[in-house]
Amino acid sequence: MQLQSSSLKLDEPNTAIKPVETVQNWLIQQLSEQLSLDATTIQVSEPLTRYGLDSIDAVTLVGDLEDWLDLDLPDTLFWDHSTIEKAAQYLEENYELADALEKIDTEAVETPVNKTPENNNEKKGWGNLFAKFK
Repeated sequence: MQLQSSSLKLDEPNTAIKPVETVQNWLIQQLSEQLSLDATTIQVSEPLTRYGLDSIDAVTLVGDLEDWLDLDLPDTLFWDHSTIEKAAQYLEENYELADALEKIDTEAVETPVNKTPENNNEKKGWGNLFAKFK
């Protein structure tokens, strides 16, 4: 079994870890916050249902992941890939994770004048769902 450190700060650029590990750490942190779990108890190789993740939580987590990576992901990601390890591996094999993560670091530095975090609602919601219907 593989344990991931939850002490990683995702806002700080860290080139020493691989993109798949960055996604795994982000998923651990999100799962911890969403389900009120201790991040140190979450193992990447355990099925997400073991932690009480239901279908609504899974879709919400996919939407948050889409927002974070700015990628369109399958709604069934955690249904088809039931562990953090398998989901992150799928993303690495099918998406340009390094490019997506690089854009996150760049966008964090470049905040447009009229789009402060308080008034930028374009990326809010499940997987940018609300922006798709504008």
